[in-house]
Amino acid sequence: MHTVDIKSLAVIIESEIGEPCRLREHIHNEQVLALPSRHLQRVVNILTERHGVQHLSTITAQIKEDAPDQIQLLYHFWKGTGISLLISLEKHNPTIDSIVAILPGADFYEREVAELYGIHFNLRKHTPPLLLPENWNEGPPMLTERDNE
Repeated sequence: MHTVDIKSLAVIIESEIGEPCRLREHIHNEQVLALPSRHLQRVVNILTERHGVQHLSTITAQIKEDAPDQIQLLYHFWKGTGISLLISLEKHNPTIDSIVAILPGADFYEREVAELYGIHFNLRKHTPPLLLPENWNEGPPMLTERDNE
């Protein structure tokens, strides 16, 4: 099976987007590239069209103690090895472009992080509830109580 050379991919992405794309080598068993959110669709197109990466395993989100004003999104792909794209969003206005038009399977994952973290995905007509009851009105449950007030 052909795997993606992550260092070469980082160079290609940097030349395409004109900004640094940092390889996060301290994360074990995963190759992680951190990049600005405005380049997500372009980078996903590079992965799918030029490198044949079609398997999006999941999209996860987290708030790290050392960056409490940020929500980190991780787009986890697989092609012989794990490749993740790490994107930081402002916690109080988390907005990013949807990748559903590129990878329709992203729908479920986008709906999940939208609901749990309050992330707004541009370029989607609707992000229906997935996990929470339809009458849920307490705000995104993965944010602290202070943030939901």
